[in-house]
Amino acid sequence: MKLPLFFISSLYILFISLPAFAASTSCQDQQKQVNQSNNMPTMLEFYYGPIKSITITSSLPEKGRFKAYKGEIQFDECGSLTKFDSSTQEYIHERIETNLVRMSTPYNIKYKYQLKSLHKVYTLYLDELYGKNNQNQLINKTAHFYDGDGSLIGTDLSEIFYDGSKIASETIIESSAENQGSTIYYSYDNEGRLLKAIDNDEVMLEFNYGEDGKILHKIQIFTSMYDDIREYDGTCQEWDKYNNCLTWNMVSEVRQNGTIIDTSTAIVYNKFEYYE
Repeated sequence: MKLPLFFISSLYILFISLPAFAASTSCQDQQKQVNQSNNMPTMLEFYYGPIKSITITSSLPEKGRFKAYKGEIQFDECGSLTKFDSSTQEYIHERIETNLVRMSTPYNIKYKYQLKSLHKVYTLYLDELYGKNNQNQLINKTAHFYDGDGSLIGTDLSEIFYDGSKIASETIIESSAENQGSTIYYSYDNEGRLLKAIDNDEVMLEFNYGEDGKILHKIQIFTSMYDDIREYDGTCQEWDKYNNCLTWNMVSEVRQNGTIIDTSTAIVYNKFEYYE
């Protein structure tokens, strides 16, 4: 049975973070860069400054598809990810979809995806554990899938490839879940900022930056288990002194067989705390 990777992608693209650097006298620049690259497979975004934490909240229209959208992310002084908790909830196809992410141990991330209707509940769990080399770089990932009863239903082993100091791609090299060969590619601009993430020749994430360095716009796309296409289009409205986005206006469309079946909006707020 091929296990759905869509819910992993949906969680990645809704809650994502990559601090550009973290100010500290206790760590070297090289280690900061390693931590920056280590966060790429788990977060998939670019931020500026010595970030300590990000608190994500939202304002959601009562009649829209979104029912919950929040998260909390923390880093140590060297930029290493220490906490990653998030939850999103959408009402679509007469069902409530819930995505939960929890990380209590660094780079061991646990996901829960649940579909709930009046008559049925479907639950899928994912446990991801990253491996490192002696330079502290992430080099592989083991993903275990579990059903709602906690029984193991599939395992993927991925290898992480580098281009210089940056992660260039992540490929599933072994899979009991029929995902073998799936690859995510990352591309960057001349300033080292993330531009795109491409999953098997399809763009799943794309950013636009202004000449002053501000992130202006991002688009996130994935295919759900219903074979509909979900697009999350965010435009930044407000920035802090580091040029990180404080307020996103988001418009999200769901398309099925080429027809838009839902358009919903949300305002997403990022509250940054820095090591200063």
